[in-house]
Amino acid sequence: MPDPHIPQDLKDSARVIVETKYGPLRGGRTTNGAAVFLEVPYALPPVRFADPQPLPEDYRYEDKDYVNETRRAFPLTSSTAANPITMGKEQASFHTPQKLVDPPEVDATQEFRLSIRKGFGEPSENPLFLNIVSPSHFTAESKFPVTVYIHGGFLQFGSPHELSTQAQYAAVERQRVFINIGYRFSDEPRIDGNFGFKDQWLALCWIRENITAFGGDSENIRLTGLSAGEREVTKEVPDSEMSPVHTAVLQSNAILTVPKTAAELRPQFEALCRALHLDPKAPPILETLRDPARVPAEILMSVIEDDSVGVEYGTFRGCLDGEWMTSDPDPMTWQRCGNLARKLREKGVKVAHPVDGPEDIFPNVLRYYPRPVVEKLMPMYRSLPNSASAEEAQKLMGDILSDGQVHLPVRLFARDFQQAGFPVFRYQIHWTPEQVRRNGLVTHGTDSCLWALRVPIMSISQKEVAVAWLDAIDKELSNLECEGKQTRALNQALTLREDRTIGWVEDRDWDRLMGIAKVLPGEDIHLRRQSGMEGIIGVSQSNSSSSSQDIQATLCKELYTAKVGQQERMKNPKDPQKL
Repeated sequence: MPDPHIPQDLKDSARVIVETKYGPLRGGRTTNGAAVFLEVPYALPPVRFADPQPLPEDYRYEDKDYVNETRRAFPLTSSTAANPITMGKEQASFHTPQKLVDPPEVDATQEFRLSIRKGFGEPSENPLFLNIVSPSHFTAESKFPVTVYIHGGFLQFGSPHELSTQAQYAAVERQRVFINIGYRFSDEPRIDGNFGFKDQWLALCWIRENITAFGGDSENIRLTGLSAGEREVTKEVPDSEMSPVHTAVLQSNAILTVPKTAAELRPQFEALCRALHLDPKAPPILETLRDPARVPAEILMSVIEDDSVGVEYGTFRGCLDGEWMTSDPDPMTWQRCGNLARKLREKGVKVAHPVDGPEDIFPNVLRYYPRPVVEKLMPMYRSLPNSASAEEAQKLMGDILSDGQVHLPVRLFARDFQQAGFPVFRYQIHWTPEQVRRNGLVTHGTDSCLWALRVPIMSISQKEVAVAWLDAIDKELSNLECEGKQTRALNQALTLREDRTIGWVEDRDWDRLMGIAKVLPGEDIHLRRQSGMEGIIGVSQSNSSSSSQDIQATLCKELYTAKVGQQERMKNPKDPQKL
């Protein structure tokens, strides 16, 4: 069965009209009956390096069919840091039963592979739109549960049009409304920064105000995201306002340590300006950078893509700016002391780099973390002789980053939330459909087809496993909501095993990773405070009836999008304990 993008899967003349705050919106129907609305604006077209602006009260949607993929965020087209073309090749296996091989043997064009990952349409600096998919028979009174997905992509690429996350099949079979959010990437200059996170917050506010028109329940919104997509959506929520999100699911990452400050990011900004042949100290530098006529998007992307800015400065992350991400307390202190979990509850939330040798590891890890953290983190891992091969160096860097980006932060997140009395559970996936794996491995992102229930690419037996997994997740979330307290220990995770069975397993990496955590800023204070609790931490005795299975939500004050359920993947599916 072919696996079509939504525009390729439409019933020719079928149209669906909903009435939103901003007037009527006309969508279509896919062949399985799902109602779809693509590229629905949730904000005004953005100004480069400026905060997003909400739609004004008198804004009205265009009189057109919202059923096409016409634009996507301006991407990096190839990069030594993380290669979207390679990621597209990985997804191309959705369409071909044969084992994926490198060009020129792959029978697909580069543009076709990119469309799988990015969608159709032209690159645009305005990705501030939503893709909305509703069950077949919905009305404004349906109150279907809502799942909001924030795509991943290194905070530097990605698209809400990604094929593996299009949810027309899941919407009908799971009777849920699914929404994919588009947002901007790469917050380079100081200014206020964190624009992509602010985009996401504005999108969530739009969803809360308008989702009933699409059959969704504004009081039952689940936020989920993959990789960079489950990083913080930060927002100062007024005391009188509740979060738009009620439960959340984290698919991989969490925060390991405090983000870099504006002062620490200043050299990166200056390196970017120099790569563009601009003076970073010139008074009109921000005005120059904001002007697409003077700095075309293609040029801006190319100097990042080809490492003209330097290895250390080629990765862009959020900024500890003191406003959107406050510094007193910093995000990790806020999480460790339990305030993040408490504020979530108060606000209604239930819950590839070039490495040719050992000398390349340190500067590449600096892409992600402040220098003092890297200097303490590196000695926690094995050392390599100068004569070590590129393969050995890449393996070591992979171990450091997989721990730092996924395995350690999700455990710290679960620990801190459980100790604050906020019920959570972790999950692991050791099996995905064989045809979506690259080199036969269960790797980052290959589970997207499970969550979106991409029926066309699955056999009958694979679909049965996917449905069983989604049922198991929903059941555990329901259990937490009913119990109102923690039901599993920290070192247990709900697991989709390699043999396709589902059950709870013990986390054998817990002690090793907690040993590494001791060198992180603030962990010494945490360990002294928790002295004597080893072995029982995470068995919370909260009496609250609210809970959240999963991740991010928008909070009050330093509210970082919290992800309460957590996923980790094996790098080698033949070793189910190697997470």
